[in-house]
Amino acid sequence: MAIEWELYRKIRQLYLVEKLSQRAIAKLLSVSRKTIRKYCNGAVLPDMRNRPGREAHLRKVVENDILRLLEENKDLPKKERLSGTDIWKYLVQEKGIVIGETTVRKYIRELRDCHAEVYLPLEHEPGDSIQFDWGDMNAFIGQTRLPVSVLCAVLPYSGSICAFVYPDKTTLSFLHGHIRVFEYFGGVSRRCVYDNLRTAVKSGSGKKAVKQDDFKRVEAHYGFEAVFCNAYSGWEKGSIENVVAIVRNIAFTPAPHVDSYEELQAHVTNRCLHYVQTHSIRGHENSIRHDFEIEKRALLPLPQTAFDPGFTTTALVHPDLTVFHEGVRYSVPRDFVGKQVTLRLSPFHLCVYYKGNEIWKHPRMLKKQEDQYVLEHYIEILERKPRAIDQAIPLSRGIMPDPCKQFLNLCQEKNAKRQLVDILLLGRKVERSRLLWALEQANNTLNPNLSLVRFFLDADLSKEPEDIITVQHKGLSAYDKLIKGGKNHESEPRK
Repeated sequence: MAIEWELYRKIRQLYLVEKLSQRAIAKLLSVSRKTIRKYCNGAVLPDMRNRPGREAHLRKVVENDILRLLEENKDLPKKERLSGTDIWKYLVQEKGIVIGETTVRKYIRELRDCHAEVYLPLEHEPGDSIQFDWGDMNAFIGQTRLPVSVLCAVLPYSGSICAFVYPDKTTLSFLHGHIRVFEYFGGVSRRCVYDNLRTAVKSGSGKKAVKQDDFKRVEAHYGFEAVFCNAYSGWEKGSIENVVAIVRNIAFTPAPHVDSYEELQAHVTNRCLHYVQTHSIRGHENSIRHDFEIEKRALLPLPQTAFDPGFTTTALVHPDLTVFHEGVRYSVPRDFVGKQVTLRLSPFHLCVYYKGNEIWKHPRMLKKQEDQYVLEHYIEILERKPRAIDQAIPLSRGIMPDPCKQFLNLCQEKNAKRQLVDILLLGRKVERSRLLWALEQANNTLNPNLSLVRFFLDADLSKEPEDIITVQHKGLSAYDKLIKGGKNHESEPRK
């Protein structure tokens, strides 16, 4: 147990100045000789509660184990890392070391302080690099709240940012986003800096990273050098780490409500433009807008031909008029049944080609069984097989113009589906735009049917009448005279 400083002063003076023995000092001060022996030589201070030898020995025993556990856990998510209590239990139960939990916690704090990461402040040259990273955001598309993937990019010298929204983080979206970033900035940096994304790296990390083949093609075409950070060294691309948070704050807080990915992208782009136009970075002499104008001139020029990152594959058109890709059926016109077609994929669309000509373009579905049956592809079959109309999937949940959907909701006839097929068959004789106009007019009555659509087609009220009777008037002064009795009263004073 430690003693008071005043008692310590007396022991030291009696021992050093008075030259008394330890026995005499203990008797004079009524203190045990063990205490006098501990403090008389000045080896131990009153507030030192542990003997240095034992403390140093105990720490040496557990230090390697604690450092190893800390190193193994630093790469895990925060919730999965070992706590100080977990490390203490390991030392006691697994290693059989007698040590207090408080002592282990103290060692952990000290070891973390001794082995803390240190960073160098960095300065970037104009056009030297673009940093990339993905961010996970949320948005309401239609009435559904969806997670979206946002590829964020920043020019570290100026701080200019941009972000592009995708439904996933696939290689296709990753490469497509690069092209949009380069076009947005108006040039290419000499280096592009990444975390070790699987869409870019097959294996390894940092200088040992092995690049994906598709990514190497983009790198070669745009003439930049890809640089990958060392594992778990996000500080090497600190600018982009901040930008992901900035984009989330300015464009996704609160979650935006839009009708499509196109509208969401327009929203994000506008927010990024506003940020660049109005913001200044602390410590920078100039605004982002000013420095971006300087940096644009330092970027490498874009290639004369943009890289097409679209993936292609082949598929057979089945008897149900569909091609099958990634668990989804996409319909095509009837003429291509049994033929081998080419599917070209982009992050948002699936285009069907036959002998180099595009025959149909579908929105790309990301979930299985979100089949895309286009109603107009099945009209001829429905005409030949009228008994299948009520059970036909293209009529119940197929892709059709909005006026057709409204007709099925509003028509009170029992054979509403049959009538819609007959209406669409009228498209053989009239233009599509004129037929949809007539269908909209019928829907406006709130009780549409085939007869009403035919009536509006015959009346064709969308056209201007050809024979219009016009009446040309001469001057009206003669009528004024008649009203005034034929006399000129201009000179008469008013009463």
